[in-house]
Amino acid sequence: MIRIYTEPVFLPEKEYVFTVLFKEILGLDFTIHTSSVSRQYKIHLPDNATIEFRDAFFSGFSESVGYCSTDNIPKKITYLKDILPQQDIPVLYGDASFNEINDQSLYCGVDIIAASFFMLSRWEETAIEERDSFGRFPERLSLAVKHGFIQTPLVHVYAELFKTMAAKLGTKIQVKRIFKKTLTHDVDFMYKWMNRGDFLKTLCGDLCKRGSVQSFKTSWAIRKQKKDPYDTFDKLMTMSEQYGVQSVFYFLLTARNIKALNQERGKQVLSDIMNRSHSFGIHFDAWTEEELPIIQKNISDFEHIVGSKISKSRQHFLKIQVPDTLRVLEQAGIYQDSSLYYRNNPGFRTGMCIEHTLFDFTQRKKLSIQELPLILMDVSLQKYTRVEDAQLAIHSLIETTKKYSGNFVCLWHNSSFDYHTWKIADELYSYIVEI
Repeated sequence: MIRIYTEPVFLPEKEYVFTVLFKEILGLDFTIHTSSVSRQYKIHLPDNATIEFRDAFFSGFSESVGYCSTDNIPKKITYLKDILPQQDIPVLYGDASFNEINDQSLYCGVDIIAASFFMLSRWEETAIEERDSFGRFPERLSLAVKHGFIQTPLVHVYAELFKTMAAKLGTKIQVKRIFKKTLTHDVDFMYKWMNRGDFLKTLCGDLCKRGSVQSFKTSWAIRKQKKDPYDTFDKLMTMSEQYGVQSVFYFLLTARNIKALNQERGKQVLSDIMNRSHSFGIHFDAWTEEELPIIQKNISDFEHIVGSKISKSRQHFLKIQVPDTLRVLEQAGIYQDSSLYYRNNPGFRTGMCIEHTLFDFTQRKKLSIQELPLILMDVSLQKYTRVEDAQLAIHSLIETTKKYSGNFVCLWHNSSFDYHTWKIADELYSYIVEI
């Protein structure tokens, strides 16, 4: 049990960060004590040794005014060096000082609480009002993207900093969590060819749009074998099972997919997913308060189709507004979201690589819905023309996740194996599963 002393301001925000940083990452229980500690966080270890971090953020605001403003987004990033092996620590708030006060006390000028809250809560994405054509926060404006630490799980790094400081004072913290993979699959289209008309459109596209006789022959050969390029459900489940991994299938409930799910082959896919111990999620295209009835109907319809409770979701095109969409999903009965990812910048949008608690910074309270951080999506790899380059990017993300005993969550669409659109998909997905 650790004891945390802090000034009595912004306690909901601080308690949230303490929960994620110390309890969820490090497995430590804690108590919070309020006192005047001169803009510091004083953390007493079980043997009464003390670790102090600077409070450079929350102590500077009035709760009536708040912090959610572009003025409070860091303008410059410095780094604390030579504390963690092979890891410079980004300093968002505070400074890069590190001092041994005495043999029972260490001080660090990095405000790890404010920086962790910045990453976890994503208040940055509300403070910046610009949106792209899909209504999403533009990833190019993200501090982590602009300063090149999007591929660093920053909150885990801060936890590691605390762990290292505790070890210097004689307290060893053992993290019992182990590395794992979660393979997820967004089903935007169950099948490429629902009927003969769809197939004829593909053939016309092969000749007229792609200008490829070879593609025409490939489509014809696949169709002749009664195969559909998007019908890869058995393949995905088999690969997961070979490596002891569970797949999660997020179904988008379009009219086309609902029709497919109610056909015999669609019912068989659902039955196989359940019987082979994989799981379902729902893929939402609706994401605002006004669309809550649509979300609720989608859940009800899908639960009726699959005959089981649906509690996991991911937003279509990763359309999400934080915290509004999360609050709506929570109201709809969703317990786990997995949408917080930047399409063109794989990595750690919330600074995390394990499932974690979320926070509504507009209502200043923890949410019951959890985030399963998505780390890599297939679409992000399609910019690579060389397999080796894509594999290098994959390897780096997996190794980083392993370093922090995280959960490497990958999104691979069932439709991504279509040779017409992406010729190296099979090789890359095999690499992800096997590495």
